[in-house]
Amino acid sequence: MKASSAGWTFTAGLSVACWASACRGNAAPPSDAVNPERTALVAQPCAGLELGSAEVDPGSARVFVEVVEVSASELPKPIGRWLEENAVKVRSTANLVAFPNVPTSMPWGQCVDAVCASMQRSITLTARLPVHTSKPIGLALRIEEAAPEGSTAGAKLLLDTTLEAVHQEPVVLPPAPAVSSGSLIVTSYLLQRHDDLQRVMECSSRQREREKELAQ
Repeated sequence: MKASSAGWTFTAGLSVACWASACRGNAAPPSDAVNPERTALVAQPCAGLELGSAEVDPGSARVFVEVVEVSASELPKPIGRWLEENAVKVRSTANLVAFPNVPTSMPWGQCVDAVCASMQRSITLTARLPVHTSKPIGLALRIEEAAPEGSTAGAKLLLDTTLEAVHQEPVVLPPAPAVSSGSLIVTSYLLQRHDDLQRVMECSSRQREREKELAQ
């Protein structure tokens, strides 16, 4: 699905969703992979996207959302700024640019064993913009599993939840055993200008450099 408004032109859930770590996280490794996890920094703040308390223009604002599955089932509570300096074991990631009130979908998950080769999961996210930039962003999140090939059954709903996400602050979802034995972390970034997405891309590039340094 393509959408265009006020200088924004994206293929929702596809090319824009894949430019960063989403494609790395969702690429299926060989079924005999011993350890599909990777160590990464998630929910990182992006300089240049700081907000005040101005009114949000729904005609130009968009929401960049990072959804990450990490191996740890126990994380600090509240999570606060802990993730800024602590890398975690990541299983899957999805990065999406959401237009207000428009469901945006993309594949979700990693193959961690031979069984998942026959599974196809998808994540669908719908964002609701706040009136002012200082208020939380409303998000509706669904994760579904497609029926086996040849089956007449519909997709199986694994997770259906709503949350209020403050700009650049991670939200750790309640346990969702049907989706993961670990934890799901959702971080939203309110984009008010066309070049805000470019800033996010630049921050992602710097983040990957930091990850390389941590791995040494």
